[in-house]
Amino acid sequence: MMALVRAGSAWPIAASRCASRLLHVPVERDPSFAQLLDKDVSFFEGVLGRSGVITDPDALEPFNRDWQKKYFGHSKVALRPKTTEQVAELLSYCSSRRLAVVPQGGNTGLVGGSVPLYDEVVISTAAMNQIIEFDDVSGTLVAQAGCVLQALDEAVGQRGYMMPLDLGAKGSCHIGGNVSTNAGGLRLLRYGSLHGSVLGLQVVLPEPLMAGNTAGGSSPDAGGRILDLLRTLRKDNTGYDLKQLFIGAEGTLGLITAVAIQCAPRPPSVQVALLACPSFQAVTDTLRAARQRLGEVLSAVEFLDASCSVLACEQLEGVRNPLVAAEGEQGAAAVTHGSEALSPFYMLVETHGSNQEHDLQKMEQFLEAVMAEGCVSDGTLAASEAQARAIWRLREGVPEALARKGAVYKYDVSLPTGVMYDMVTALRGRLEAAGFGSGAGVQVVGYGHIGDGNLHLNVSAPRYDTALLDLIEPYVYEFVARHRGSISAEHGIGLMKAAALPYSKSALAIELMRRIKGVVDPHGIMNPYKVLPRG
Repeated sequence: MMALVRAGSAWPIAASRCASRLLHVPVERDPSFAQLLDKDVSFFEGVLGRSGVITDPDALEPFNRDWQKKYFGHSKVALRPKTTEQVAELLSYCSSRRLAVVPQGGNTGLVGGSVPLYDEVVISTAAMNQIIEFDDVSGTLVAQAGCVLQALDEAVGQRGYMMPLDLGAKGSCHIGGNVSTNAGGLRLLRYGSLHGSVLGLQVVLPEPLMAGNTAGGSSPDAGGRILDLLRTLRKDNTGYDLKQLFIGAEGTLGLITAVAIQCAPRPPSVQVALLACPSFQAVTDTLRAARQRLGEVLSAVEFLDASCSVLACEQLEGVRNPLVAAEGEQGAAAVTHGSEALSPFYMLVETHGSNQEHDLQKMEQFLEAVMAEGCVSDGTLAASEAQARAIWRLREGVPEALARKGAVYKYDVSLPTGVMYDMVTALRGRLEAAGFGSGAGVQVVGYGHIGDGNLHLNVSAPRYDTALLDLIEPYVYEFVARHRGSISAEHGIGLMKAAALPYSKSALAIELMRRIKGVVDPHGIMNPYKVLPRG
């Protein structure tokens, strides 16, 4: 345990390493927040025991940075509660002391939403990892917020169900963080957003909204702080649907401690195809055909450009594009990407159904049609689960491959499908004209969930560079605004996009958000500097 400074004195604060380097509008520490004292750590240990309070600098390091090593904070303490009641006790104390708090799940976010900026207290949900109940008749799951998404999927899979959400980070992200950020994922096209599949929540508020009670025979609500909305009902038409306020709020209104979610039956029939398309127009035509011909069984439609395919195959061991010629042993180093073999775009099309013969026939008829129409120049249909996983690995490996190259500027936007790739082309031309082209080691790529209009625009560079950032922002946000898109399709706002929120929200909408925040969190201790623009 870190040696504490003398009683009553504050723990030192270091200036944030990300505010001035990565944001156009520097964020200064809010002076209304208190600094951590010895007595605070002693209180936390009294609630959680010493094992639940982390103060060692080396042990704190992963809590203080994101996995991209792009955002860095300087928290002096991370807390690991196991129960909702412990969270309520911690937030009650932090509120009374005006200690700012950052809720943290698996810390897999991409916009700095789960990382402290200064010396905020980190409350991790990692120890809140228990399944509370599962009903295999209705398919409803109730779980603590710290359960890892993949672990939940495996657990309900043993009962014939699947989680309605699937992400590349499923092996480390937490369900509470998924809900808090309203994560989208790979199969939103089929199973919808979390606004639809989440049935109930348990949330701890930073401030009591009323005196504590035990109305209706429920457990005490910790002084009016525990908001119990943890029902598993599909239909509940009793006024305001309050749980929706916390889905996508990114921990700025309260800390989600438990989630009730509707799971989907696990499909016995899964078909996965990888297609090569000669143009982005062909990609959109193929999407239209997939909707029309695959209809009720269509579960995912993804796209990636040629550069993404090259990156994934070059950077990741064992990843290859089965539609591109390979020489020698299969593997990243063996894949050759000559211009004669590469297609400008690739699509992944997946179906989920209940009848293998019927679904396979539909997929084959779809493939025959799009190839006959010239939308698809080549394609392959997975003949086994291993082949299906390999195709998905090509698509899911793109973010990891980009991260291995160096610095990555990531933009997650929603746009009308027809103009989606125009954004990639326009930004690429803009950067090349300014000297930030391939010769400077800069690469602009596009991939994403084209089935729901979500583009992942990524700029890879040797290092983070303010001159490069000035060329990207606000250009990207202005492009999105011109086409009435969204600056965040699924990653959230976090720290990265807080100042850019007006590109997607009106002044009235932002003011309403501020007022809701002011009612629920009047002292602003919950995940400060995130989501809402300053001032």
